[in-house]
Amino acid sequence: MKKPSVLLAAGMLVLTLSGCSARVSPDTHSTAVPAGTTAPTAPSADAVTPKELNSSQLLGGNAKPSFPAGEAGKVSVVAQGQLSKTEGMDSGILLIAYRNNTSKAVAHVDFTVAAKAGGKVVASGNSQTGSIPAQVQPGEVALDYIYFSNVASIPDAGVTYEFQAQTSPADTSPYNTAALKVTQADNNGSAIIGVASNPTDKTLQNPFGVYAYCFEGDSIASYVESFAKPDAVLTPGGEVTFSIDLYDRKCDSFVLGVSGYFS
Repeated sequence: MKKPSVLLAAGMLVLTLSGCSARVSPDTHSTAVPAGTTAPTAPSADAVTPKELNSSQLLGGNAKPSFPAGEAGKVSVVAQGQLSKTEGMDSGILLIAYRNNTSKAVAHVDFTVAAKAGGKVVASGNSQTGSIPAQVQPGEVALDYIYFSNVASIPDAGVTYEFQAQTSPADTSPYNTAALKVTQADNNGSAIIGVASNPTDKTLQNPFGVYAYCFEGDSIASYVESFAKPDAVLTPGGEVTFSIDLYDRKCDSFVLGVSGYFS
């Protein structure tokens, strides 16, 4: 497994931990997307039918954004927010939405990203563990974020991002990601508080990450994360609770997911 890392970004403590998997298969395409825009679509007669966000009914929240169909036969980025540079640091975060247009469900979707400006690469980044839902069905949309450790060379305009995706099969093998079902997610103005349960017939392993994406219409505006409790294994049907501090962010419209790992 990758070692845990601690990232201080945009006034929030971001803890990340990824499960290891030897079953990673590269998606060799790359998609160049201008900053702050959506990725181009590529309709095809054999394309998987696009589904709305949260078609699996595992996520919580009240946002209902609409996203493009994406590239046929591939896992591709369909929308992104603006790059958020961390004040007083060189790091930054880019929020993304991607769609699984392959015929099989995928997990451990890892993106590597090259930021380009003026005909050259000015920064590189990679996705973290904030993907919701943790397993993405054919046609389904998921949300994630890209972390850049150094954004000093990224200009405020004229930037494009090239994405490459690697995926693993969505199964219940040990340390594969598992999506919990959010049964409550309430915003009280300063925090999002709620409950999630284990919808599988397998025991799930902690830690249980909680990831909330805030929206303004169809645009991904900001992101916060935390952990659910108890920090212990979760049997089928078992529940965890969570409270995510919004750090004075406006998050009236949001989508939230909780994930863990199969034991």
